[in-house]
Amino acid sequence: MGDEIRLVLSAEGVLAHPGFGKARDIYIREMLELHENQPTENRLLIDGGTASIFFSVIIMNAGYQPDVRSTWPTMQSLKSQMEAHGIASGRRTHDIVRRLIDRGYITTFTAQRDRRSTLLAPTDKMLAHDQRSLLCYFHPLHALFPDPGYPEPMRRDLAFHRAAREVSIAFLAHAQQFILANPVIAFFLPRQAGHMILTKLMHLCGDQDDHGVPKVSFVKIGDSFGVSRTHVRKLLREAEELGFVRLFGNSVAVTATCRAGFDRFLADTMAGNDLVYRLAMAKLASMPAAGAQSVDAAMVDF
Repeated sequence: MGDEIRLVLSAEGVLAHPGFGKARDIYIREMLELHENQPTENRLLIDGGTASIFFSVIIMNAGYQPDVRSTWPTMQSLKSQMEAHGIASGRRTHDIVRRLIDRGYITTFTAQRDRRSTLLAPTDKMLAHDQRSLLCYFHPLHALFPDPGYPEPMRRDLAFHRAAREVSIAFLAHAQQFILANPVIAFFLPRQAGHMILTKLMHLCGDQDDHGVPKVSFVKIGDSFGVSRTHVRKLLREAEELGFVRLFGNSVAVTATCRAGFDRFLADTMAGNDLVYRLAMAKLASMPAAGAQSVDAAMVDF
């Protein structure tokens, strides 16, 4: 970053930025490009529990130190994390990991220090998907604050990717706090395809009149994300009871409360990813030049 000054971002500052609407549009577009019209993959990847396990395996492997047993990415360690956070039972965690292995997202290997221990690792397919996910979150930031910007995640720099995932573990508890404090996100996020259904609704009717008759059909929204129309209808009826959407037959509109919740979540996420960026860049800068290795060599075990 040279001598450029990077101001500390807050969610409030992000929300107040005159370009926030543009950043929101970029985020929505990126998320839909990543997940829409891929129903087979979406049935697996955008379920709340699966997404958490997917992310956790990447983080665990990024922090793996062969000489420190507590960092080993074992199935038991993953199960304990998921149960501690109330995300999935041990049995469900095991079943999800097996499906991710079958679909080519996770592989296993034997620990060098203990041949009896089997460890989990992301495949190239999983890492490529995660890099693309990082782009979804950093592109809005890069558009909002182009000077000095966020060039490393924008060009999918491998060394940055590893460093970002190593430091992300420190951000998980904070992320859980702002999710639980946001009623809109706390409702949609845990439900199957919930976040993507909300994102699609914001794309389709985020600018609708708050008091007009809903005109956007929700009938085919589930088709885009591999969930049934019955599931979408049930989810939206529950959301209507909470004041997040308005329904009229098969049409839907999001409320001002829903828009505000979505915007706050995005602002919190952007501020959090700015922090992750700072920590990752500091970590990269602290690596001794002689020991930094080439990017390719540094990523062999990632």
